[in-house]
Amino acid sequence: VSTMRVASLNTRTLPSTAALSTTASSSSTIPPTGGSYTSPYRDLFASMKSGVTSLGTDHSKLKPLAEELAEIPRLDCGIPEHMLRFSTTCYGRSMLTPYTGRDEHKVTLKVAIKHIPLESELEHEVFLKIVGNRFVPEKRELRLSANQFASRIENKRHLCAMLDRIVNGTRLLAKDTLEQTE
Repeated sequence: VSTMRVASLNTRTLPSTAALSTTASSSSTIPPTGGSYTSPYRDLFASMKSGVTSLGTDHSKLKPLAEELAEIPRLDCGIPEHMLRFSTTCYGRSMLTPYTGRDEHKVTLKVAIKHIPLESELEHEVFLKIVGNRFVPEKRELRLSANQFASRIENKRHLCAMLDRIVNGTRLLAKDTLEQTE
């Protein structure tokens, strides 16, 4: 009986999708390895390299237009909100009281100095004196942390308000310093 099963398995025909060929065919779909192969996407790659979109428009000319038309939310000091990065710490569920981990409500704000709208060199100097060691010169970014409230949302709002006060205070101090020197 077992020899009949083996024989019937060997003679069974496979569907065309499952048929495998172990011999190499001469009409292979692999492109030749010589220098004569040209990619069907060469025009697409050339237009990408030159900055032209698939619609035929130049993306470098569209970017300022998109920023003019888009209503970008900004802080009071002028920093675009999408340039702010926030990070928090999250622990798994704890069955022990107080059910939260250490620094679980702590929020850290990171923003690159190039996104902070400071206009003069004096404003930059005053800004760096105000923030002190919160500015990381290797990464050229400002890092602020808040763990004052028992809610991440409140700590995030506090950090945004603190950044507003720092930048606006920098402008006022630079303006006062400039007026005193004149």
